[in-house]
Amino acid sequence: MPHFRQAYRALLVAAVCVAGMAAVVLLFPPLRILGESRAQCLRDKVQMAWFRGFLLILGVQVERRGRWNPNAPLWVANHISWLDIVVIGAQAPLTFISKQDVAGWPVFGFLASRTGTLFLRRGDREDTQRLGERMTWLLRQKRTLLLFPEGTSSSGETVLRFHPRLFQPAKRAGVAVQPVALAYRGEAAKIAPFVGDASFLPHLLQMLRVPRTVAELSFGAAIESDHLNRDELAHAARQTVVGCLGKGEARRQVA
Repeated sequence: MPHFRQAYRALLVAAVCVAGMAAVVLLFPPLRILGESRAQCLRDKVQMAWFRGFLLILGVQVERRGRWNPNAPLWVANHISWLDIVVIGAQAPLTFISKQDVAGWPVFGFLASRTGTLFLRRGDREDTQRLGERMTWLLRQKRTLLLFPEGTSSSGETVLRFHPRLFQPAKRAGVAVQPVALAYRGEAAKIAPFVGDASFLPHLLQMLRVPRTVAELSFGAAIESDHLNRDELAHAARQTVVGCLGKGEARRQVA
């Protein structure tokens, strides 16, 4: 049965991926005649529908707690897996901030590149500055961004340190930060983490064998950036995520 489930879901994933690539290649370019605002709105709807279809195929049930603040356009979340992007991206129109490695992933990298994902080259100061300026501009335009400030994924057993420099665009744009906490339950808690030298396709095939995945998504109170420096902002956001996950202070910050 698990092998049949895996094969059946793999076929559905392939179909959804082909549909996604067709949409960004054939549908998105002509939308420009509608004007940037309307075109972006339609692209967002297509992207969210794609994410929701992907979750349906994977058998992912999202249990949402709390509500996001519409006046906090920078979402910051703990990072466990590539699946985080699908789970959170299915909730609202978002622009993603991702590491450069994702651009090279099969299908996902292509779709990310064509849907406005901003890529970060770690260790490249000039590129980080360029990205920060672009993020600041988008935040001022009221675009909602999703950022994983740990800079890498973890097993989900703890929340790593949030890098303060990634919060600088919120300070420059004068906007609030929306903490987002994500956890996987049941069998998926052990399989979902995408860490170390894991490769995308083998990991996806593993996920396709899991009958049902429960993803708990919690939205904490938004944090105003006006009276906090970027270090304080990063610390406050991390503490909020830790609190939403119920880990408490027993889980020490990992450098």
